[in-house]
Amino acid sequence: ENYVHPPMPEGVEDGIIRGMYRFASIGKHKKRVQLLGCGTILREVEAAAAILDEEWHVGADVWSVTSFTELRRDGLNTRRSNVLHAADKPAKSYVEQCLEKTSGPVIAASDYVKLFADQIREFVPRRYVTLGTDGYGRSDTRADLRRFFEVDRHHIVVNALKALAEEGELENDKVVAAIGKYGIDPDAPPRELL
Repeated sequence: ENYVHPPMPEGVEDGIIRGMYRFASIGKHKKRVQLLGCGTILREVEAAAAILDEEWHVGADVWSVTSFTELRRDGLNTRRSNVLHAADKPAKSYVEQCLEKTSGPVIAASDYVKLFADQIREFVPRRYVTLGTDGYGRSDTRADLRRFFEVDRHHIVVNALKALAEEGELENDKVVAAIGKYGIDPDAPPRELL
């Protein structure tokens, strides 16, 4: 997928190597979410953050995930070290370090299967929602595929709003309104069954 890469933010070299870095903070609203995007889906995550800010008054930190695999490896190594050094103060995984000073649920989107982003679940310190392209291959435009597999900007927004509603931070009728506004079919069959 061709797109212009933005300049690398200052001071993110270590995060790129370790698996994730904060790409942007959008909005100054009290209600916040953490949006993780891996690969080209990061463009959709950025767009979702802008929609959350402008239309729903929800702020978002956008995280570029360069490697869920590296994040899992770090988390497992940290857990192992904590077990073997039980007398010491427990260390925190890199995912925990990144997210500990943030607030709100964490929503991860990937062009891969949901399980890809799910591999760091045990290291995410709060509500964690993963979106991915589970199901059989299709031949269509990227935009249509992302909408079909429910990983486009509007599905990211709806999942972020629903996570906030589940935490009591937002009225559930806003989730219902977003589903209607974006033309999402609530009765569509689960994509992994198609």
